[in-house]
Amino acid sequence: MQVIYIILALCYVSFPLNSISAAEQDPQELVRQVVKTAGGEDKLLKLFGFRERVLITETAAAPVAKDEKGNRTSVVQVSGDWWIDTAKRGKDKVRILCWAWSLHILLDPTSNIQTVPDITVADKPAFGLRVTESVKEPIDLFFDKETKRLVAIDYTDTRHVFSEWKKTDECHEYPSHVVGFRFSNREAGALNDKQWYQTDILELTPLKELPIELQR
Repeated sequence: MQVIYIILALCYVSFPLNSISAAEQDPQELVRQVVKTAGGEDKLLKLFGFRERVLITETAAAPVAKDEKGNRTSVVQVSGDWWIDTAKRGKDKVRILCWAWSLHILLDPTSNIQTVPDITVADKPAFGLRVTESVKEPIDLFFDKETKRLVAIDYTDTRHVFSEWKKTDECHEYPSHVVGFRFSNREAGALNDKQWYQTDILELTPLKELPIELQR
């Protein structure tokens, strides 16, 4: 009998935390962890400009060249407006997606946050947080279990997968490479084999105020 107790004790000591899935943990504690990993609330991007290479393609494009100029320049006010050059984007979904990407959506008092089952992203386990109430349609954010970094967002008909992290001079961290895969079956979490878009952020600059030409 003593041998059995010893074995059980060793199992408990070895596996207590790893055996607990994110779905069993407090959502607010997980929010605290991912925001801390991002450098804290002060390091979450709020207003920024960026230059990117956006491609609608089923085939992964070649890596960005050093002299790549990109094909789109934007200014984003998180949870607010998004301008391409000086024209406002009229699509509400891309603004919601950026709000989630910035993690600010997790800190909004109107957001209801619950855990969702773990998934695998880029062959690594990821835990998920679902946001409702502050948005018309649920949006799921997934984080690498080890690094606590954002690795994917499921929103409407697409999974957006993030990688290749960079850091601004002000120490804001962000994923510079994003690939979108449409769902073949959203309820089952099944994705199409081929991507439908990808974007590479070539340059990102936090801003203290809107550029003069956008202050209208």
